[in-house]
Amino acid sequence: MKHNLARRMAVGAVAAGAVTGLIVMVPGTAFAASPSTSTTTGSSTTTGSAGNAGTSASQPTCSPTRFSQAQQLVEAALAGRVTQLNALSSAVGNTANHLTTGDRQTLQNDITTVELPGIQALQTQAQQDTTCPQLRATAHTMVFTYRVYVVMTPQTHLTIVVDDETYVEGVFTNLEPQIATAIQNAQNAGKNVTAAEAAFNDLKNQVTAAQGATNGQSAVLLAQAPAGYPGNWQVFLAARTNVTNAHSDLRAAYTDAQAIRADLQ
Repeated sequence: MKHNLARRMAVGAVAAGAVTGLIVMVPGTAFAASPSTSTTTGSSTTTGSAGNAGTSASQPTCSPTRFSQAQQLVEAALAGRVTQLNALSSAVGNTANHLTTGDRQTLQNDITTVELPGIQALQTQAQQDTTCPQLRATAHTMVFTYRVYVVMTPQTHLTIVVDDETYVEGVFTNLEPQIATAIQNAQNAGKNVTAAEAAFNDLKNQVTAAQGATNGQSAVLLAQAPAGYPGNWQVFLAARTNVTNAHSDLRAAYTDAQAIRADLQ
């Protein structure tokens, strides 16, 4: 019994540690395209190859003599968004993460039936535009209606992180009765379990703290819509703080689990 429990604790702790080791990188990824001064005042700067220094994605510099260049920039910006949305869809569909069924369906629906078809329709529109006002209208819709980088991207990544962390919290919670029994058995056998008990108490506190940080976060994140930007950027910032804190709590709980296992061996 003692050895079987120790093995279950080891498997659970290692699994939790592996997941938390992966999710630590996601909050930064989710904020790879943070808003600049221009984005908060009404126009969004394009990132990566789709961008053009001094030109906002929603208001491309355009004149009759430079129309072709402006059109190419808008088309590149749209293509970049298609690439980003496909990457987000792949992340959501990756069964290695622990998205809940509902959260996965919500994200996939937003990406594949709203955002992606909308941006692809704008790709066709940009190719058909023949005047600067038409092209600017297409670019404006691309930025303000869909908000691929500043809403859909952090919303997707952070929801994945929250659900991953919630899963890890469940791993620890399920282990707690088994750990308590193992400590009690060791004490009954005459072993000094003072250190194990202290580590166990800390483990429970850390898991509780992590649960407090992630509780309800996915619902808050999924409630955000493109039209809510830039006001909802603060929601994403707060969520990033919460998942970062939860990550630290879960890593501490993992350390506690290792200490308990070592003490009971």
